Amino acid sequence: MADRPTIAVPTPSGGWGTPWPNVAEIEAALPHTTWTLVGGLMAQLHSIAHGLDVVRPTNDVDIVLHVETTRGVATAAANALESLGYAMLTPLDPRERTAHRFVRGSETVDVLVGSIDVVDVLVADHAAPRLLGTLRGREMVTIEGGTQALRRTVNAHLSITPSRATTISVPGVFGALVLKAAAYQTDSRDPARHLQDAAALLCCLDDPFTERALFTGSDRRRVQTLVNALPHHARSWAAIPAEARRDGQAALRILAAG
Repeated sequence: MADRPTIAVPTPSGGWGTPWPNVAEIEAALPHTTWTLVGGLMAQLHSIAHGLDVVRPTNDVDIVLHVETTRGVATAAANALESLGYAMLTPLDPRERTAHRFVRGSETVDVLVGSIDVVDVLVADHAAPRLLGTLRGREMVTIEGGTQALRRTVNAHLSITPSRATTISVPGVFGALVLKAAAYQTDSRDPARHLQDAAALLCCLDDPFTERALFTGSDRRRVQTLVNALPHHARSWAAIPAEARRDGQAALRILAAG
């Protein structure tokens, strides 16, 4: 872990909005060496780090546990979240054996303030079965593309709260991009949000030539998925400033040329 690259993320104007204070709270209770931030906040972080004024709102905190390197991390995560007032949301269907969502606050969501806090706890897709363990007696949910993302993490240093600095593990830009391509393919609930995040991440890619040279596994297939889903006229590019949009589209062309 010591040789993991680090990035310093500047505080956005107006500070770190919801649910970033929850991330800082979780990191204080559960060591950042035991989990990696994914999902919409992952894309937000890279957009902010690169000065890209495009942030898709999200209320969820999505984390992937490092089951391969941390024995008992599922129990530790559950204990930490419960100590912060979260409770695991169990499925209504008694035949469903998995669980991954922890919630805190009122079950009735006020659309003005969003009074419910949500944390999704996941594991990588190719983790060895003997390492998975259970989450409060239930099978854990895997995230497609999670294994490659964990191999491409960086430590991000943030000042979310004035009282202490926060360090979190997060996939680097290309790892995040491949993760979003995988999510677009597998998540049928709202695939457009993953494309929106992927477009922003492409604009944050500093060296697509190097990333292309380091392709492994399903990277090429994931990139082709984005080529097909993100033509120049795609709606996912619309909110991105013109110069950044051109850079992102050029990055996608370079990645696809390998």
